[in-house]
Amino acid sequence: MEIDKNGQHWDSDMDRDFPVKIWRHEYQKVGPMFESHWHEEFQMQYFVQGCALIRCNSRPVQVGPGEVVVINGNDLHYGENLAPNLVYYSVKVDLSFLLSSQPDLCQTKYMNPLLQNQIVFQNHIPRDEELGEEMRRLIAEYERREMGYEMAVKACIYRILVLLLRRYRARAADEAMQERQNKALHILRPILEYVDRHYQEKLSLGQLAAMANMSRHHFCRLFKKVTGKPPIEYLNCLRLNKAGKLLAESDRSISEIAAMVGFDDSNYFSRLFKKYMQASPSKLRAS
Repeated sequence: MEIDKNGQHWDSDMDRDFPVKIWRHEYQKVGPMFESHWHEEFQMQYFVQGCALIRCNSRPVQVGPGEVVVINGNDLHYGENLAPNLVYYSVKVDLSFLLSSQPDLCQTKYMNPLLQNQIVFQNHIPRDEELGEEMRRLIAEYERREMGYEMAVKACIYRILVLLLRRYRARAADEAMQERQNKALHILRPILEYVDRHYQEKLSLGQLAAMANMSRHHFCRLFKKVTGKPPIEYLNCLRLNKAGKLLAESDRSISEIAAMVGFDDSNYFSRLFKKYMQASPSKLRAS
């Protein structure tokens, strides 16, 4: 996963000739799954076991087995595991690969509006047996990779989009809310991008509010509305997520890692880490 110059997250290993990526996630500890981010690609998350909290455009959704989360292009989303054992699949698709070389009614009526976010789907899809069956078929075809799997995967995606269009297209009120969210996200994108690049440095609320040309009060309110967290809590969560990866992937001391992610006080870092991650830094490293 990389971040481009606009702050969007994208997968550098997605095949440009077949831009569909499906991967399995498993978590054994309660805590964050992924940081707040957005991308242009259409994404679905199919949950098999456990439960999680997914926040899309500031709206929290609790999901469990058999349920689907749809992430429309440019939806800001964040995930947190709520169970001791969570299993789910992510399906990321660049919908432009479904376009035909010859424009037709399907393209002008459905695909172009989808690509331009003129058609959006509700984020939380409760248990739907027909949709679940299509998701499982899609995952199986992608994993087995038998002869012609590319066509089978493409056919599955078309069938899933038809089900979403018929049953889970966002209502007008939801579309109006998403438009407001998009405007708010447009304001905050430079700040989110800056925080993602400079989280190791000393960042103050006043500094971030000034970047948005807003008062601290209005900035805090808008920031929490979009991300679900106040600015400083968001910054600390980002730092702690980075610290968790460093604890797992390096032999550096806890105090070194605390300093690397922007904490001057290693004791404060350890207390905050334990509160947020449900385990001390040393325990997480040992496990």
